[in-house]
Amino acid sequence: MRRYIIIIGILACCFLSFGQKQKKNFDFRYWEDSLIVLRDEVMNAPTENERLSRNEDFMYLLESVLQENGSFKFGWDSVKNFSVASSPDKLFKIFTWYVIKDDYSYENFGLLQVYSAQRKHYMVFPLYDKRYSIDYPKTYVGNHNRWYGAVYYKVIPVENGDRTYYTLLGWNGNDLFTNEKIIEVLHFKNDMTPVFGANVFKKYSEKCSRVIISYSKDATMSLNYEYQSYNSGSGKKDPKTKQLVYDKVYAQMIVFDELVPLDESAPQIPSFLVPESSLNQGFVKDKGKWLFVKSVNRRNPDKDKPEYQHKIRQIYTPNN
Repeated sequence: MRRYIIIIGILACCFLSFGQKQKKNFDFRYWEDSLIVLRDEVMNAPTENERLSRNEDFMYLLESVLQENGSFKFGWDSVKNFSVASSPDKLFKIFTWYVIKDDYSYENFGLLQVYSAQRKHYMVFPLYDKRYSIDYPKTYVGNHNRWYGAVYYKVIPVENGDRTYYTLLGWNGNDLFTNEKIIEVLHFKNDMTPVFGANVFKKYSEKCSRVIISYSKDATMSLNYEYQSYNSGSGKKDPKTKQLVYDKVYAQMIVFDELVPLDESAPQIPSFLVPESSLNQGFVKDKGKWLFVKSVNRRNPDKDKPEYQHKIRQIYTPNN
């Protein structure tokens, strides 16, 4: 622990030196490398107390870097061991990661960097995982102080009148028996205080402000934003069969695997539910909200064909 106190002291002195002498030439690449190394140490520390202690050092350093001018423009393209997701409109970046505890549960952490037009600079909000203290997590709406933790990898903006809702796709390692995929909703008040959760999901199986999908720890579940199709009733009937005619609608949509029990006798609890990749559900944008689609015609995206290259034919000629 003493070694890490010394490290943080050295880092603080370095930041002060940069601030006084080289403010315009702050080396973000150097600090990105330092954060990657420190994050590896968090993940590989042998005990929970050491992991959480070093995680405090990591969070402090990252927050210090994000306070520097020009930090938002930095790409963070070398990062592999924590997540950096940006909104397409360049309003915010959200940094998220996890710490594995000794009981194999996951605790999530994050920092939200968002631009304030009133203050003319970027503000940084720390995120601490409070999901176990939220009584009704699927319907809860609140600020960053009671965050349902996850590691986010995609940001999808949805325009709803004069407000933009940012849909975040994420993953939570949860506990020894289950993982979770999360569809979170983020928006901002006039003072740019973040609000997590919103009533933007239509015709879903349950009323919710965020979608939390729990499944077996032994399974891998897909949750992505893709260009796919679904069948929509046209309101017309086939004159011969008298059956309702469906139109195939193509759109960018959130797509995820439907969950089924491991076998018919298995109980309907998350630790026994696994994704069925041939059955897909999703959400499609509809008037500023997300409309639930029970069945998605999911297809793998077409791969680009390699350019044709002419090759001279080699003809075998035996020696005489």
